[in-house]
Amino acid sequence: MPQNTISRYQTTYRADEINLVLRLARRGESLGFIGMAGVGKSNIVNFLRDIQRNAPGLDKVEQLHFPIVDTTQWEGTPDNFWQMMLDALHQATKELPPAPRDNVIPFSGNERALKTVQEQLRWICQELKHQVMFVLDDFDQALEIGPLAMLEQLNGLRSDGNRGFLSYLVFTKRLPHILGQNLPLENHSKFYDLFRHNIYALAPYTKSDAMQMLHHLNELANSPLQAGQLEQIYQLAGGHARLLKLVFNIWVEEGVAGLKIKYFAEKPDIMQECWRILENLHKEEQEVALKIARGVRAAEDQAVLDHLLRRGVLVTLEPVTWFSPLLAQFLSVYERGV
Repeated sequence: MPQNTISRYQTTYRADEINLVLRLARRGESLGFIGMAGVGKSNIVNFLRDIQRNAPGLDKVEQLHFPIVDTTQWEGTPDNFWQMMLDALHQATKELPPAPRDNVIPFSGNERALKTVQEQLRWICQELKHQVMFVLDDFDQALEIGPLAMLEQLNGLRSDGNRGFLSYLVFTKRLPHILGQNLPLENHSKFYDLFRHNIYALAPYTKSDAMQMLHHLNELANSPLQAGQLEQIYQLAGGHARLLKLVFNIWVEEGVAGLKIKYFAEKPDIMQECWRILENLHKEEQEVALKIARGVRAAEDQAVLDHLLRRGVLVTLEPVTWFSPLLAQFLSVYERGV
């Protein structure tokens, strides 16, 4: 079989989400996506990292830049954060003419890195008239521990003529204002105000995107599966990117025959991923999910149930249907063991 002829991303990949990101980036507006663990946030990040190749034909996409800041690598200090911002900006705009050098160098590392970010943005946004949307990936920790002054400086970067050219795409597993309630983010943060009205749930893949991913994995496999088997993998994992890959790998390695929910649900990697999904839900979501798993339905839980539906954790309430039967099996077993 010829290798690498099936692209990882089709032109319609996450069409609603990508079009939303591009539309807001062009308007200089920020937004946030909340998705359960493993749902495919990193794949959107990878798509945006190479947006010109992945989205040919989009008007003025060559003047949009998406610096990727992976905050799972953040060391917890403002100095390190601004250096990560600077490195990401350099990587995303390396094809652009360099900014003129400023001979005035701040003494402290924190001030030096921040000042360089400011200079680079002034050059890119005001002089070159290009737009920048920083992608703050897995930003949960930063919103939880701050410091608030560092977060507010993100808003400050938009001043001095960058407004309309600079924005942020924030990825989290939980609601930002809940994560930042100790700062408190909701009432004292101009940075949070930038995207608080543009927060969206990142649901699992559509079937089209999920099958595209499976066909791509299948082409790279030493022992590719049949189309019917790929369909069964989708039925087991739903549109959850990480579960899709795990189930596919187990199926290929072990030569599974048939749709065996219990067999897959008891695999350590699958159990660990289902636990990660549950662990990264809000506390109230966890409680309601486990109640639903044991067949308990309370009127006071309706708001949380609606949120689980918006996030794509639940597909329907009548009857109760989880996005993946593997998660349903895990919750059933886990609830009995709690």
